[in-house]
Amino acid sequence: MYKFLFFIFLVLLISETTKAQERFEEIQHYKFFKVQTDIGYARPAGNGSKAGVLLAVEPKINLTDKLTVGLRMEASAIARGYVDVNGTEVSGEAGFGFAVLATGDYYFTTRMVRPFIGAGGGIYNLISVDARSGNGGSISIPAVTKLGAMLRAGVEIWHFRAGLHYNFVGKTGQINNNYMGLTIGFVFGGGIKDEYSGRDN
Repeated sequence: MYKFLFFIFLVLLISETTKAQERFEEIQHYKFFKVQTDIGYARPAGNGSKAGVLLAVEPKINLTDKLTVGLRMEASAIARGYVDVNGTEVSGEAGFGFAVLATGDYYFTTRMVRPFIGAGGGIYNLISVDARSGNGGSISIPAVTKLGAMLRAGVEIWHFRAGLHYNFVGKTGQINNNYMGLTIGFVFGGGIKDEYSGRDN
């Protein structure tokens, strides 16, 4: 009799645990709004280019526990370059670039460690800079304002974030405007709601 009652109790416990886990996964338990900040290494594509740095801020909304949308504002300092028609490498001075992108991220878990993939699209603006060719000539790499796209992947651990993203900006003549970013950052807000965590995140 006791074994039977224990078996019934065990079945009910497993059932309730499973239901609680399903509710945990389905109910939105992350706070609605957060702000992501990033700093990192920026590497432009193309011969003659030189790496630099980037800074970004990105207000975001948790549509669900696994899906967010945001608006990324990114500033980069990189040196674009190219190889001219004569095969001479041209290297520009470091110049600022600005990007404003609508973004979306998908998180694979709702735990403390949250791998993600994401994408975005918007406007990129790269200013003109002076450049020197391998034969000593001085020319100008022109400014460009273009529509572009971004793909990214990484992981969030609590409020810390690390990621890799690639920006597809296309070419201006012979100049490749694409660049990669390797970033670390911090997320303000957006933590687990108080009724789930027992504390403010």
